[in-house]
Amino acid sequence: MSKKVEPEVPDIFKGSLYGISAFFCMAVFGIFTKIALEDGSIFWVSFIVYLTGTVLLLPCIVKRGFADLRSEHYIFLIGRALFGTVASFCYTISMYYIPIVNGTLLFNTAPLFIPLLATLFLKDKVGRSTWIAVLIGFLGVIIIIKPTPSILTQPGDFIGIFAGISLAIAYLLMKLLTATDPGVRIIFYYLGIGTLLQIPMLFFVGSLPSIESVLYSISAGVLLLTAQMALVMGYKYAQASQIGIYQYSSVVFVGLIDWLFWDIIPSKREVIGALLVAFAGIVVIRSGTKKTATHEGCYINKK
Repeated sequence: MSKKVEPEVPDIFKGSLYGISAFFCMAVFGIFTKIALEDGSIFWVSFIVYLTGTVLLLPCIVKRGFADLRSEHYIFLIGRALFGTVASFCYTISMYYIPIVNGTLLFNTAPLFIPLLATLFLKDKVGRSTWIAVLIGFLGVIIIIKPTPSILTQPGDFIGIFAGISLAIAYLLMKLLTATDPGVRIIFYYLGIGTLLQIPMLFFVGSLPSIESVLYSISAGVLLLTAQMALVMGYKYAQASQIGIYQYSSVVFVGLIDWLFWDIIPSKREVIGALLVAFAGIVVIRSGTKKTATHEGCYINKK
């Protein structure tokens, strides 16, 4: 039986730190996954990623007792696992067709859907400043990526957008679950169910991945698990719409990694875009100073 999880005292700054850390891990997760795909099929890479996260969580589950996996919200747990797995898998597929930075941009359309979905299903009251910040953040991403009209004419682009929509739904389901279910339970269901869902796909793969691909996949699994833990913690302190805005930061992180390790120097236009993303984050942090807690553990504007 699930026990209601007492909400933490609203702390937008602490929630933001968890959010930024999570999306940094997701940026490196994308890089490692892209490298792993060079010598391994998408099915094996994705399966190893999820299996790694599941195995790493097992000691914690054993320590807490398997009875801790019981819940009154199995539909939400399964739904969060399904949409989360679909989002990650589609993101990985998109890397086959489009550059990782473009794939990351489309993956990051999730924040555009989060405020609307949060208003409809979580009954969050999103302030005008948050809506403005979302638009400014997305403008910054567009400036960084410099997309052309052909961005929506390739299969990878549509797959990336679908990944973003699925991710937004997964985030909101996780926000609902954090009010009653502990984070470890939510993540274990996500990774465990995601692992099981991908087993049938392995029968359609002819060859095993290389050792290098396996190692990068394992590393990506560690990062995915770390990101999920950080997101669960972030949602304890802030609204889904506020944490979601930091999804944009992963695009900036990917660009920085390209610069530091592959000598791809960002242009002035890309720097301007990064500054817009940072400005959007500051606006969201400032808007979080006028919050009050509700009995459901979500936070709404006093306005």
